[in-house]
Amino acid sequence: MTMAKAYQCGLPPTDGVGTKSRSFPAVHAIPCMRCCTDLGVEAFSLLPASARSRRFCMPKQRPSTAKHIQCATASVAAQAAVLATADSEEHPAVQTTLATLGWPALCEFVAKFASTTLGCQAVQRLNLPQEQAEVEALVKETAAVDKLETEYAVELDFGGTSTLQASGALKRASRGGMLVGAQLQAVASTLVGAARLQRSVMGASNAADGTGDYDLFSALTEHIGAMQSHSQIVKNISACVSEDGDIRDSASDEVRQSRGKLRAVENRLKAILKGHSGEISEMSGRLCVVLPASQQGPPKGILLGTSPGGGAFYIEPPSAVPLNNELSAARGEAAAAEENVMWHLTGQVIDNLADMQAALAIVIWLDVVTARARYGRWIGGTLPTFAPVPLAGKTSAKARRGGKVAERQSAGADGEEEEYSIRLKQLRHPLLLGRHLQEKERNSQQKRRGQHGAQLRRLSNRKQNTGLQSEDDNKLREENREDAAVLANGPVAIDVCVRPETRAVIITGPNTGGKTATLKALGLAVLMARAGLAIPAEAPVQLPAYSAVLADIGDEQSLSANLSTFSGHLRRIQAVRAASDSRSLVLLDEVGTGTEPVEGSALGVALLETLVKGGRGGAGFTMATTHHSSLTSLKFENDAFENASVEFDEQKLAPTYRLLWGVPGRSNALNIAAGLGLDASLVQAARDSLGTGQALVDSTIMELEGLKRNVTADHGAVQQLQRQMATLRRKLVSSRLDVAQSQASLQLRKAEAITKAVQATRHQMIPIMEQHKKEASAKKQEAQKAQEVEQHKKLVSQGWRPAVGSTVYVPRLNASLKVVKAPSLPAENAMLVVQKGFMQVSVSMSEIQKRKPK
Repeated sequence: MTMAKAYQCGLPPTDGVGTKSRSFPAVHAIPCMRCCTDLGVEAFSLLPASARSRRFCMPKQRPSTAKHIQCATASVAAQAAVLATADSEEHPAVQTTLATLGWPALCEFVAKFASTTLGCQAVQRLNLPQEQAEVEALVKETAAVDKLETEYAVELDFGGTSTLQASGALKRASRGGMLVGAQLQAVASTLVGAARLQRSVMGASNAADGTGDYDLFSALTEHIGAMQSHSQIVKNISACVSEDGDIRDSASDEVRQSRGKLRAVENRLKAILKGHSGEISEMSGRLCVVLPASQQGPPKGILLGTSPGGGAFYIEPPSAVPLNNELSAARGEAAAAEENVMWHLTGQVIDNLADMQAALAIVIWLDVVTARARYGRWIGGTLPTFAPVPLAGKTSAKARRGGKVAERQSAGADGEEEEYSIRLKQLRHPLLLGRHLQEKERNSQQKRRGQHGAQLRRLSNRKQNTGLQSEDDNKLREENREDAAVLANGPVAIDVCVRPETRAVIITGPNTGGKTATLKALGLAVLMARAGLAIPAEAPVQLPAYSAVLADIGDEQSLSANLSTFSGHLRRIQAVRAASDSRSLVLLDEVGTGTEPVEGSALGVALLETLVKGGRGGAGFTMATTHHSSLTSLKFENDAFENASVEFDEQKLAPTYRLLWGVPGRSNALNIAAGLGLDASLVQAARDSLGTGQALVDSTIMELEGLKRNVTADHGAVQQLQRQMATLRRKLVSSRLDVAQSQASLQLRKAEAITKAVQATRHQMIPIMEQHKKEASAKKQEAQKAQEVEQHKKLVSQGWRPAVGSTVYVPRLNASLKVVKAPSLPAENAMLVVQKGFMQVSVSMSEIQKRKPK
């Protein structure tokens, strides 16, 4: 049984005291306690507290239909998709990780592409589902809107949609409150916007019918297709409420009459007040005149008040008192008429409350999806595909290594790309990229205005001339140099490609080399994928469907809590392990630091080996940074580990922020010291104290780095050649198509030329053929005429002569005439008389023929 049933208490709406209330219309929606006895305890518990204690009925909804139930279901689904937040029931370690990685800042970037107020608020709390099916559904929604706006040229327009005001209005209506004009107008504008969005989406879906895009668009149509926009209610509200939220005079006869009466009384009252000195004003709802204060006190009349300084009196003349009373009554009648109109419209809203709440939720949901799609285009991102999280295998490292090597060799022989569980090539840090794009847009706007360079020069000259460049300025400029480079050129792209058998990656290298930035970039990429966002990386992008991202990044010291750097790390690691399992991504920064190196290294090894095992307190994949070189030896003992390092340019004495996979990092302290001009004898003494073993290790690592760079360069060259081959292949195919098209075009031109020549010849032959036909016809006629003349002569020579009343043909008259007088002799020169009508003509026998020639 639904909440929309009709209640049968039979009592009229009252104010709870037993008297009829003027505030409620005849339609009821929210039940009283006496009506809820047949709803059951469960349904009654769903009522708001105000309804549970209400003794009398509030406006009643119409009986629900299947369509209303379907739309209400869509409302629940859409609201759950929009309003579910990442912090609903997450572990505290997950919340700490989101703040550490900068997830709220990234959501702010996405929120800039939201069009509605509630959509912006929902984007700032993007949902992060844990199940792979839910994540894939979010990605499908984003892909559908992106294709809708890019390939189908459909711009989803949210203009004029007042989601915040509409939400407040619907919430008030659900509690039985009356909606004022502005709230009704907000509901109407939201319904209009929802209908416009529905037409756009369904139109594109219909256009895609029969194509692969139709199934993609189903991610949108299954939500928005069943939405009810109630155009008739929108028309009713628009007819009664202006865009400013005022009730129109045409809303009802009662409103028009009461306002007419109000204006008439007001005009009469103003006419009376004009007969008194002073300016007409209003005080406490009564019209009066304003007179300057005097020592004699206020003049005759009712003193309604004084100005703030006491310099003026607000006087109501005695003659205006009756009309002011009448004006107050007229205003009350007008307000009551307006209230009746608003209650009537509110009743229509309450009758369809579930539909309208569903429409609002769908608008917010679609705004969130659209913001995700537009943000993805802004960063030039790629939507990810997902694979199950690789489980920890039970085979030995050696066996796994041999099997995977054989698979990769087979794949290489077939020319296919290696298999990766994580494939993020050319990954750029999302936050740094967003700042870079914002700075780029800002500079572009300033350049268009022609003010950027001039302002910088004036500021620089002013500082130099006034000596305002302090040591703090120089220090701040030095600290922000790297940020300025990122803003100007964008973040350096890195490759994070992890094979399925790898369960942990240990990154080593110098400080400020980009190790921590790599951890955060990977963590944000996984969170973006879970939220249905595109990732700023080269296509294709593939990630496991991690259920959680947990991180220990940063230095948490607290004197009040007696926490050192080492204690802070341990405290966060404990929280991470308490929340992690075999489907979690764990990010650890500076493992084993903050204490004695040997013990710290041993603790780091034990921690990483525990995480690699998976299970409760383990991890699906771990990426850790460290300065302990002993941790890099784990790769040679367990195939689940992999090494990586951040590259350092020894010529420039600066990091390149690139990752070198398979190569452990090495210390560059002595090389940096030598490059910075430290006494060579000191540097050499330091090298001697390290011994030949460390020097050999550093030399070997340097060779590995060189080989890795060469391999990377060769791989880049191969990719470049492959791209060139692909380009040439496309050009070849295009050239073949061009040749075929050229040949076809040539044959077509030849055929067209022949056709034109034939047509031209035909046009030239037509008059000649017609002339020949005329001449042939004329010769034929002459021959027939000559033959008939000969035949006539033969007849005449044989003694033929026409009888009176017979008909003969006279060629020179081109007429058949009746003989009225025949010749006496059949000679050629004999004369006879022929007649046609009243005209008689004399002709000789040589001028007539027996019959007209055919």
